[in-house]
Amino acid sequence: MMATSPTSTPREPHAPLVDIDIRHKHYGERPILDSLRLTLAPGEIVALLGPSGCGKSTLLRIAAGLDRDYAGTVSYNGEVQRGPSPLAGVIFQEPRLLPWLRVADNVCFPQRARGDTRNHARSLLEEVGLRAEDGALWPKHLSGGMAQRVAIARGLFTQPQLLLLDEPFSAVDAMTRMRLQDLLLAIVDAHRTAALVVTHDIDEAVHLADRIVLLEPAGGARARPANRIFEVGGARPRRREDAGRSVLRRILLEGLETLAR
Repeated sequence: MMATSPTSTPREPHAPLVDIDIRHKHYGERPILDSLRLTLAPGEIVALLGPSGCGKSTLLRIAAGLDRDYAGTVSYNGEVQRGPSPLAGVIFQEPRLLPWLRVADNVCFPQRARGDTRNHARSLLEEVGLRAEDGALWPKHLSGGMAQRVAIARGLFTQPQLLLLDEPFSAVDAMTRMRLQDLLLAIVDAHRTAALVVTHDIDEAVHLADRIVLLEPAGGARARPANRIFEVGGARPRRREDAGRSVLRRILLEGLETLAR
């Protein structure tokens, strides 16, 4: 089912880069995901909103090929994936840097090497707003924002076509969060990657995403709306103070409140 916000504008058709088709996913007897179909085009950002336990992080693991215990398929460029995909880069809520490796080696882990590999790591550090010489630092010397920039650089190292981000900015302060959001927008624009972003923040979803998926818990006892996909509309980058999307924010908030009951 498609629910379009009053602020939306028609989108141009794109050939899908990623096609996710999940018929059902269970943990034991507990249903997590069912009847979910989602496609992403190059350069598109899709945000996942939903109550805790509705399967947002599970969906990211399936898209990355890290979870094969489900009924359905994930295809990249029309080719069904059978395991972890080199076309996906994963960025977690916590940076998860290895404390025994310097920053540059964290970026290119596990392909640590001299020459081109290390040069590529330095280039990525500069792209995410760090200095090339920061590659010699130990993770313990980084601020939270710097550590998450390193994690983004690591996620870009294999030149993925899809970035999978699991609440990547929730552990930093508000100003750093806004800077990292803008960094993500710049990276998607520069690399033409697609991005699937899990967030609990409606404002973050509206600022970043082209589409927002309101994901409902699977197998609910009461009748609830099917997973809904909202078109945000408007070219990126957007102004954070844009009042024109207040109706969409209200619809999303009401939807989340309904699903949380």
